[in-house]
Parts: sequence; C-alpha cells; structure tokens
Amino acid sequence: MPVIVHETILAAPVERVWLFFTDPVRNLPAISPPGDAVVIESADLPLKEGSVIEVATKDPFGRQVRWSSRITVFTPPRPVVFGVEARLVDEQVSGPFARWRHEHEFEAIDAKTTRLLDRVVYKPRHGVAGFILDWLIIRWKIRGTLKYRDRALRKMLEK
Repeated sequence: MPVIVHETILAAPVERVWLFFTDPVRNLPAISPPGDAVVIESADLPLKEGSVIEVATKDPFGRQVRWSSRITVFTPPRPVVFGVEARLVDEQVSGPFARWRHEHEFEAIDAKTTRLLDRVVYKPRHGVAGFILDWLIIRWKIRGTLKYRDRALRKMLEK
C-alpha cells in the first residue's frame, strides 16, 4: 500500500494547532483546496475517539464523492519525556479508497513551534487500474492537498 509522509513546521503552540484540528466542521473546508469543494455533512462533536465525520467532496475528475471517516485515535497534548505530543488518526469507513488511514502527529518543538507529521496509508480501488491511477494522479493529488494545507495553516495559525 502506498504511504505518503509529510512534515509541517508551524510557528504556533501545539495546544493551538491541536484545538484547530479538533474542529473539523469549521476548519477542514478552510484548509482544503477550493476545487475540492469540501462540505462537512455531519460530525460527532466534540471530536473524540469513535467520532464519525461525513464529508462531501470532489474527486480529481470533478465528480461528487461522499466520504465517511472515524476517529480511531484521539490523544490530546500531553507531556512526554522530551516535551509535549498529541495524536489524531482518522480511518475511512466508506468512501473512494479500498483503505485509508491518516495519522496526524503533533510535537511541540518549543513553546511557540509545532511539528505536524502526517502519514497517509491508503489503497486505491479497482486493482491494476487503481494502481495506475495512483501513479498518475492519486499520490500527486494527496501531496498537493497537503502542500495547500501547509499554506492555509500558516495563514490561519501563525498570527
């Protein structure tokens, strides 16, 4: 299965970055590329382990897609040996992929700086055709979305 790892360094405290990510209704559309037309249809709030988020979005071909994800790990910021860390994992319940797991790891570099590490593990549908689409479109789309999110997060959180 393909794995995409992406690191973002934000000039914002880990608690602020964490709170931002725990409000998907307000923030997920704001950090998604406009062409994706992300709309949160429902979300179990406050966000916690077991919460389900229902999203309508567009695929790379402009077709409407419904996507349901469940929060499988929800660990708020907590002290660890070398600072403060947090973790949030969402997994697809239903949607465009055969499998999708998105891990978000938050680490306080210092009191004013956060390292956000994303690890996306996914499996396209449709066998060999999905494998080809992954190489031609899917992985580039995921990477582009994460890069767009970097810029949006900086505008929203680095004040």
